[in-house]
Amino acid sequence: MREALLALFLSSAEPLSRERLASIFDDNPDCAGWEAELDVLLAVGEGPLQLACVAGGYRLQIHPRHNALLARLHVEAPRPLSKATLETLAVIAYQQPVTRPEIEHWRGVTVSTQIMQQLQDRGWIVVAGHRETPGRPALWVTTSQFLEYFSLASLADLPTVMGAIEG
Repeated sequence: MREALLALFLSSAEPLSRERLASIFDDNPDCAGWEAELDVLLAVGEGPLQLACVAGGYRLQIHPRHNALLARLHVEAPRPLSKATLETLAVIAYQQPVTRPEIEHWRGVTVSTQIMQQLQDRGWIVVAGHRETPGRPALWVTTSQFLEYFSLASLADLPTVMGAIEG
C-alpha cells in the first residue's frame, strides 16, 4: 500500500487531497488501510522523502535536512524576485481580495504591469472577480500554486506580521 501511495504522489503534478485519494482507493478492496499508511508517511516519511501538507493536499518532497546537499547539485540560482514584486505579492497575500489601486495604496507607489504579469506567469495570482464600484476594478487573490510554492497548507499559515496593517 505504501508503494501505491508513493507512486501516486510521485506521478501527480499537484498535491493530492484525502478526498482525491479516497476516490482512487475506495473502490478497490485490495487498497484497504491506505489512510493508515498515509498517516505513517506523514509522521515519518520514507527514506529521504517526506510528505508535506500544502495547498489543501499532500505533496511528496525531499526532506529539508538534505537542502544543503541538493543546493550543490542545483547550482543554477532561481530567478530572484525584485523587492517590488515581493512587496506586491505580500500585499495581495495578506489583503486579498485586493484591487490594484489598493495595492498601490499599501505600497505607496504605482504597481507596474510587468510585476503583475510576472506574478500571473508564475501562477501565484489570479483575478477572482471585480469590485462593484465605478470602473469595476479586478480583485486579485493568490492561488493554490502560491501556497504550494511557499509550502503553505493555507493562508492561515502565512507568518504573522508585527504591527499588522488593518484594511
